[in-house]
Amino acid sequence: MLVIAVAVAVAVANLLVHTVHEAHHTVGDAAHPLVDVLCVVVAVASALLSLTALTLASIGGGRGAGGRCRVSWASPELGALANAAVWASIAALAVASSADAFAPLPGGHVTACAVFAGGLGALTGSVHRRAHGQPVYRSFNLVAMLLAAGSLASMSLTDTGEWWASNFSTLGTSDDVAAVWFNAALVLSGGAMAAMSRPLARGLARPEYRPRRGATVVVRILIATIGLALAGVGLVPIDADEVIHNVFASTAGASFFALAAGTPRLVRRMPRALVATSIASLSAEVLTWVVYDRLGWASLTVFEMVAFALVFVWLITLVLTTHPERGDPAAVASPAGAGRTASPGAAAARVIPAPVGPRPGVPLAERMRTGAIAAIALGDPARGMPTRLARST
Repeated sequence: MLVIAVAVAVAVANLLVHTVHEAHHTVGDAAHPLVDVLCVVVAVASALLSLTALTLASIGGGRGAGGRCRVSWASPELGALANAAVWASIAALAVASSADAFAPLPGGHVTACAVFAGGLGALTGSVHRRAHGQPVYRSFNLVAMLLAAGSLASMSLTDTGEWWASNFSTLGTSDDVAAVWFNAALVLSGGAMAAMSRPLARGLARPEYRPRRGATVVVRILIATIGLALAGVGLVPIDADEVIHNVFASTAGASFFALAAGTPRLVRRMPRALVATSIASLSAEVLTWVVYDRLGWASLTVFEMVAFALVFVWLITLVLTTHPERGDPAAVASPAGAGRTASPGAAAARVIPAPVGPRPGVPLAERMRTGAIAAIALGDPARGMPTRLARST
């Protein structure tokens, strides 16, 4: 979170300093040193605000075990607002840092800033409000934000000129602080994605999705491959070794294509929202490639940015649709049987704890008593059961 806040502060300071100096240069005056100090103060304030918002967005609302509230003043609405504010700020600063790229659009970079910042803020706020109780989502949200913030800092500091006219990897070729921000963001976010491959894919092992044997392992390997390939893109900039750099980039793209296309076949009852996201992601990637490679209407930078975005959108959708909220009864199923499909009536009895009146000094385990209740499969009433009970719902 601190790195993200610092990246936002760097972008704010650089944007303010350049704007002030250009204004003074236009009127023929020299910029006063006090103005630079004020710009730094504003940047530090923005970093503190970003850190506060990130902290709010990273708190899981609701109640924990035993009915105790994790944070009394935390709420889904507050966390969603904080998360949306940070994402919208990153989008707005990114557009402002590459304003010349949006000059051909009606309204220029101002219109683009309103569209991108408003749209991204609304989308991320809505998603966060729904998924704030999922620890995996909150962690992966920070991973995606780290890559975006690192790219933002690099955009604001780079001296490579119109980098968007060539490719996104140009940000990592300037051999200065801007390149360090971009390459480090790729390495850290890619490594974090690879490390999170197991919890990200864990939800697909739930019995109701009927995964094929080894499906979650394959999904986990593909997610880890994407993460390691992104880290490789950052470790080997395009100006250091173009062939190896392109191999890493192509590996990430091919792995995501296999992930989006193959998961619906590996998991027989995958959630419909994830299936729709897979189809939409594949269609968007193919369409963007045609627009770039065949029609020449867009640069490679556009294709790369769309591909990056689709990876994170698909993985966040995976978490949203397959991971239960913390405290959901389905979330406490036995991990040992997570990869197997349960048959009707497989369990002959379920143990239901019934609390006994409080007795001071007695351990919690001794204050619980259990009773076995027979489990009857639907449509198969127990022998000797009265007809009116057998027909009852």
